[in-house]
Amino acid sequence: MSLIRGADAQVDLAAAISWTPRDDTAGLDPAGIATVVDQLPRTGLTFVLSEAAPAGDGVLSSHECDIPDSAKLLRVDEVCFPVGAVAHRHTHSGAGLRHLVRGALRIAAEGHTQIVSEGDSWFEPITSPVRAVALQGIGVTSFVRAMVIPASFAGKSTFALVDPADAALPRLQVTHRHIDLPL
Repeated sequence: MSLIRGADAQVDLAAAISWTPRDDTAGLDPAGIATVVDQLPRTGLTFVLSEAAPAGDGVLSSHECDIPDSAKLLRVDEVCFPVGAVAHRHTHSGAGLRHLVRGALRIAAEGHTQIVSEGDSWFEPITSPVRAVALQGIGVTSFVRAMVIPASFAGKSTFALVDPADAALPRLQVTHRHIDLPL
């Protein structure tokens, strides 16, 4: 899977979903709109599945991203965190790329902690526990992500808390599912 900004990349698309920022977004509403595409758009971000890694200045990130299940989906969604929100230690049923579109997050994963700011991208492997904390003092932090997931998760959450006791803690972040594209 690769994340490409604009059309400045050479890639043979197997599947692609573009994400374009909205001008009229507010609060916990989605910050953008996702669309299935058959070529790279001139603007915005595009999550791409391809046999070979793309080349070009527009490539922000590229990682191998596969799951053993034969029936798969490419999901693009967006997660919005109000001030003080925490995504407690959790995993997902698929690996994928994330791109922060507003705010800042502290992400604690196995063996490392990093601060991501607007415009940063990162990869989360399948079943790798992660905890994310919104760092902004005002406004909303949000990221757009693409994951390759088993088709059995069509229309369903892939979020699984590592510690079941965390289910009693507040979950303030809001997930907006844009597209589940069968592969």
